[in-house]
Amino acid sequence: MVIAVTEEVKGSALLSTISVAHFSGINAEILLGGVNAPFTVMKMSVTVGMGAPAHISKIEDKVFHITSGKFLFLVDEKRIEVGTGDHVFVRKGQIHSFCGLNSEESELTLVSSPALHDQFFLRLSELSVPHVFDDVQSVCKSCHQEIVGPVIQP
Repeated sequence: MVIAVTEEVKGSALLSTISVAHFSGINAEILLGGVNAPFTVMKMSVTVGMGAPAHISKIEDKVFHITSGKFLFLVDEKRIEVGTGDHVFVRKGQIHSFCGLNSEESELTLVSSPALHDQFFLRLSELSVPHVFDDVQSVCKSCHQEIVGPVIQP
């Protein structure tokens, strides 16, 4: 996958959606990613009560920026309710999960380093629904992820 930019802006670049992935009630617009990218950037819309199952990202550090709505996060054993403008940092190796709490979709931006999470989402998005456990496990293993529980719930 190639890093995509739509317009040069005074030495930096304006990002645009280069791909879209869907998994676990998440619609993820991939803005930056792939093997040549220094990190992954994804804009995510999350359906209420849905989100990321409890998992461990073995080689990625992550920052989540809440752009609208409310979320419940699990980071290790700590439950954290966050809203618009808040940020959550998750170190590689920490168990984490999140779900949308609004009556409508909530949105966040994820930045993860090194770049890999876009590939994880794209590969999960390609799986048939309902998901076959062994297929999900295969994607997780190849992308250095481990699902350890369900999506956190209020």
